[in-house]
Amino acid sequence: MANSKTHFLRSSFLPFELRYSNNSNACYKKHAHPEFSIGVVDSGVSDYINQHSKQEISTGSTVIINPEAVHSCNPKPGTDWSYKMLFIESDWLTQLQASILTTQQNKFQPFKQNHSRCPILFRDFQSLIQILIKNESPLLVEESAITFFSALFIKDLNAPLQHNIIPKQTTHLAYQYISDNVDKNISISEIARESGLSHFYLIHSFKKQYGITPYAYHMMMKINKAKTLLKKGNDITSIAIDLGFSDQSHFHRHFKSIVAATPKQYKANKHSTIND
Repeated sequence: MANSKTHFLRSSFLPFELRYSNNSNACYKKHAHPEFSIGVVDSGVSDYINQHSKQEISTGSTVIINPEAVHSCNPKPGTDWSYKMLFIESDWLTQLQASILTTQQNKFQPFKQNHSRCPILFRDFQSLIQILIKNESPLLVEESAITFFSALFIKDLNAPLQHNIIPKQTTHLAYQYISDNVDKNISISEIARESGLSHFYLIHSFKKQYGITPYAYHMMMKINKAKTLLKKGNDITSIAIDLGFSDQSHFHRHFKSIVAATPKQYKANKHSTIND
């Protein structure tokens, strides 16, 4: 089989690059790069070399490669494989690590593990990739990436977390900023600046205090405002644009997930009344 085309996707919101290929038999020499990388095998079997270790990986495997680590990953001779590989600039990860751990260091702390068969990690990585591909919301992309890599750090490094006591008023500043910017596509970075919290502790403390993540709250507020506008008879397409949805289908999907009805169905019942 001829080599399949390799695809590249760069995030609009984060220093991330995704590389993915289906039914590929392309082989690579041992190499290294300055970015951290993590990837999964969707199908096939491959020989994976990372520094001095060599192992066979297959469908369901996740590989973790530290910056500058010499590695290679090639399908078994005469076979094809499919994979996804995500490259992240190490500065972004270093800053996230520093915000999570008690050991304040200004350099990247390498991962101990270079391979996993954990189905939860595999699933969570696939979910993150789909969010990056859809690229619908900077808030969702950033929140998902921070949540995924924070969990990865905490499990792999087995290091003590900062036990910061976050004042409720500080988290409320984040809550208020989201409330005041319902019709905008805000980011975690913006909310963090307004509240004075690190990216990790913003998400952690917000969910602890309000029961949902910043993105979930922002989306809920968008839909609540959309309901008000629909009851006034506003045009569905205009509402989607004014509230910052990427398109009408994006608006439709999220509205239905929260209201259990489509915007059209909700609008059609705006004159209905409850009779005694």
